[in-house]
Amino acid sequence: MFEHLKFDGSPQFDVLAKTKEYIKAQVADTTFSEDWYAADYVLRGPVIGPINRTDLAKSQKGLGIKAAFPDIKIDTFGFTVDPENPYRCFYFQRWRGTNTGDLDNYGTIFPATGTEMETPVSVFSVVFNQEEKIVYEQVGAVVDRLEGNTRGKAAVFGMLHTAGLELNASPGDTVFTLLQRLGHLAGNMGRSWSREDEIPKWWISKSRGADDTEQW
Repeated sequence: MFEHLKFDGSPQFDVLAKTKEYIKAQVADTTFSEDWYAADYVLRGPVIGPINRTDLAKSQKGLGIKAAFPDIKIDTFGFTVDPENPYRCFYFQRWRGTNTGDLDNYGTIFPATGTEMETPVSVFSVVFNQEEKIVYEQVGAVVDRLEGNTRGKAAVFGMLHTAGLELNASPGDTVFTLLQRLGHLAGNMGRSWSREDEIPKWWISKSRGADDTEQW
């Protein structure tokens, strides 16, 4: 699967510069375009995915996290191209913000806590294809769980924790895995991963959501 993402091993564009451009567009938001993503895009995090771009956008909208953290600030640093895959670029992020707005989580309201949030540093990466489109995005792998004030939770899960939605979202956690699978079957509160027939064919791993890591 990851060998597939190396393509021809010789990108005809600057992958590091392209990744920085992508992050800049995300921060600006008003200029952000869905054209960044390939048709066979997949996102995977420690307990989320594999999820396609359409399902991811729907799930993010249902969480209402932007309104809950209007001052969110994301510091991005440490860009580096994978020496074993020149189409892949890694980078670090630290998220800060204050929960001054109510969190509307698919109709369930969590009143603003007023708590200032600082997440631990986490690692992200993107893989571009030969057409300069993002085909794979890995998010939120925590570097040091002792940092910050979100009990080791990074990115969106750190925001949810600060807003009062404290999930024991750890890979391999049997209770959380069961809740995810029930939610996936119901399909009414966003998806932790896409339907099987809507996951791009190149993604061959059978691990879903918070399932234990497969041994290949």
